Amino acid sequence: MVLNQEIIDKIHRLPKVELHRHMEGCISAELLLEIARDYNVKLPTDNLEELRSLIQIKGRVGSLQEFLDKFYWVGMAFPTLEAVERVSYCVCRDCARDNIRVLELRFSPVFMSLETPHGWEELLHAVLKGARRAENEFDINVGFIVGISRSNGLKLAMKAVNIAGSYVGLGVVGVDLFGDEAAFPPELFIPAFKVAQAQGLNVTIHAGEGGGETNVRTAIEELGARRIGHGIRIINDEKLMAWIRDRGIPLEIALTSNVQTQTVPDLASHPVRRLYDYGIKISLNTDDPAICDTTFSKELLLAMEVFDFTLDEIKGLMLSAFDQSFLEEYRKKMLRPKLEMELAGVK
Repeated sequence: MVLNQEIIDKIHRLPKVELHRHMEGCISAELLLEIARDYNVKLPTDNLEELRSLIQIKGRVGSLQEFLDKFYWVGMAFPTLEAVERVSYCVCRDCARDNIRVLELRFSPVFMSLETPHGWEELLHAVLKGARRAENEFDINVGFIVGISRSNGLKLAMKAVNIAGSYVGLGVVGVDLFGDEAAFPPELFIPAFKVAQAQGLNVTIHAGEGGGETNVRTAIEELGARRIGHGIRIINDEKLMAWIRDRGIPLEIALTSNVQTQTVPDLASHPVRRLYDYGIKISLNTDDPAICDTTFSKELLLAMEVFDFTLDEIKGLMLSAFDQSFLEEYRKKMLRPKLEMELAGVK
């Protein structure tokens, strides 16, 4: 599809639902520099463009690990609990400015405590406080997913599950497993996710991104995943595709991120259209917008320009993502009529 200014304006106005966005990956060079100045954090440079080059990807990287390495300096953004609250607020505010009405935001308490050790309960309070402030100021509803890095091992995974479980109904809606999928396959974390399910936590798992498609089945059958982060390697196995489709397991797709991590060789090779046409539930997402140099509106426009998604199909994807979300059912019942009305108003 050839994009014109009218379509671009409509996509920017469109009410949106995003399910796969890492809070740490939303920290722009501008925000990181502000925090460094206000909290006396030592960065390798105080030049904005130089800092941007350290944390932002231009083009592609050599591997998923190289992509993850871009997060190193972002870890300096949490020197105090006040700074954590500020980051949470700023990220949610920026999402609201892109007309994201419903947002699931995932974060890693381990990562956010690497430079300055925070108590996890106090950390979670700060994250929730920042988001609630944004919700009071803007038209956005936020649910949090506690992220578990594969490289941190089972013991810390158990700790993360337990802290998440204590906040079910208080802003935390689920748990996620992320990181180096090839080195740490999902079966290593089965005990932690059995506990997560017992505590009533929703589960989403990064699988079929940096590792093989068989990880997707394991994530669903053994870890209880109700959604899959990325999952696009299922395109290699049509029986698995049918199995995913028939069970209604959604894939959280991030176009730019998948290209940058070499999950796909280039954008034109991305299987998003084939997955959608096959009947598999998908959502479109940014993953790490500050790292990837993208926005949610840009990702939706990419889907239209490269894969010929129509405006009506994009609207349908927003409603489908809403239905896939882990937000509490009472919140979804309240929010859906307004979302439907707003979507219908963009013609």
